[in-house]
Amino acid sequence: MATVPWSVLPEEMVELIMRQPTHVLNLVYLYRNVCRSWRSVADRVLASSPPHLLAYDEDRIELFNIFTGDSRVYKIPELKNRGRQQKKQPVLPRIVYSCQGWLAMDFTAASKCYVSTNSGVGRKNHAHDICLYNPFSRAQIWLPTFTIDHSLQPCNTCYINFVLSSTQKNSFSIALSVLEGGKLMFWKAGDEKWTHIDNPLVVDKRMLVADIISYKGGFCAIYSFGYIIQFELSPVPRAKELPTCNVMLLNHESSYLVESLSGELLLVNRCFHPAEEEFMVYKLDWEKMEWDEVRSLGDEAIFLARNQSVCIRTGESTAYRHNCIYFTTQLDGMKKAREDAVDFGVYDMETKTIDQFPYFSNNLRHRWFNIQL
Repeated sequence: MATVPWSVLPEEMVELIMRQPTHVLNLVYLYRNVCRSWRSVADRVLASSPPHLLAYDEDRIELFNIFTGDSRVYKIPELKNRGRQQKKQPVLPRIVYSCQGWLAMDFTAASKCYVSTNSGVGRKNHAHDICLYNPFSRAQIWLPTFTIDHSLQPCNTCYINFVLSSTQKNSFSIALSVLEGGKLMFWKAGDEKWTHIDNPLVVDKRMLVADIISYKGGFCAIYSFGYIIQFELSPVPRAKELPTCNVMLLNHESSYLVESLSGELLLVNRCFHPAEEEFMVYKLDWEKMEWDEVRSLGDEAIFLARNQSVCIRTGESTAYRHNCIYFTTQLDGMKKAREDAVDFGVYDMETKTIDQFPYFSNNLRHRWFNIQL
């Protein structure tokens, strides 16, 4: 019997093979290198796969598959920072963010801190040098330097919101929110500097961006007081206020935005009641411009993360569950509303119960990480 080449197998069979439990590196380095048709199937499977849990320390990251228990350690590269003219040796980043398949590495240096006294007011500014790094393809993209006033918050505790509009290296834009009164700016591939988006709706400097996602060619952000803003980038950048969810309860700890697989804008609130905690999901009705409660996610599951919440289709998978929300408190960098709150867990929308995942490490910081090439 003649041997059948792997390259002539039907795509449906190839996809079935790739969706069997396996380490993600098999998809990245093994299956993608069989032939062109296998590469396209592997990319499709990767795009629809659930995120890994990324744990990072000063000089390394570790990717966990929370369903199989597999993990892989990667050394964070020491890059030659273009802004460190006086440094001859490569340096490690101060902070690492997860950004839709990229690591956004912040090389802010204390030596680049300077004080401006314009208008008689002291401002403690830091210049931030950010490099996007793909740990699989090893691609690097240096972003334009920007400064942040750290007068009210130390640099080492600063949390910056990053979000990419696309995973394609030459076509994406990036939205970035900073601490200074909820300011937001964006950068498109090829630009030499960041463009600030004027948002007249932000009148209180305490209104910080709680979450921001890429949506419909622009971005949507929810602020700490519950205001939701849609930012359009073309033909000219502008901000448009969306209706506030009337059920933004006082006892909700955090809110997230996420786009469903059908393109709906979803709002997820994590709520704490005296005896329990639950997640409430709402969908924006664009015709009525009001929020409707979503009682079931169907065959979808949500992975909650600041700036990168995603929906995946569970299909017939026995690994991850449909109509569920996967979450981790560690992503937020915030104190828990209750001491008995679950750190890593999955919330079942039907039974309104929470199952806890094993806690991988108390010593590492965690993010969800969507693998993209």
